[in-house]
Amino acid sequence: MKKLSIYMLMAVMAATISSCTKDDKPKIEDIEVTNHDDGTSIVKKGGTISVEFEAIANDDTRLDYYHIEIHDHPASGKIEDEYRIINNSFKNVATFKGLKNAHVHQHVVVPANANKGSYHVVITVVDEAGNSTDTEDGDTHIEVID
Repeated sequence: MKKLSIYMLMAVMAATISSCTKDDKPKIEDIEVTNHDDGTSIVKKGGTISVEFEAIANDDTRLDYYHIEIHDHPASGKIEDEYRIINNSFKNVATFKGLKNAHVHQHVVVPANANKGSYHVVITVVDEAGNSTDTEDGDTHIEVID
């Protein structure tokens, strides 16, 4: 009986340790943000940005939606002064929602009145359990010129 209790305790501890180290967030990999016409990171006002990435759900769930935000960093440093080329969630996309992994290729047109300069690209992926991950701390940028 004592041996059985020890084995049960070890099994519970092993299960607890493995569940604590599991990464429940989806993953974003192979990010490419480029000028759609020439593949560089420089795009003219009125041009098109190509945003591509791979989204991967964890073992226990499936993908739900993704969000793309492309914003500049104004001299004022205030969020309310940021110019956003795009700030959209893409929900109910048949080639994404409910899948274990998905390839995303989204075209974004730069408005003619966009500010010149460097823009930060933030991609967020959310799974059906509500877990999310984003590229906020990443170094994905695009340069807008006249």
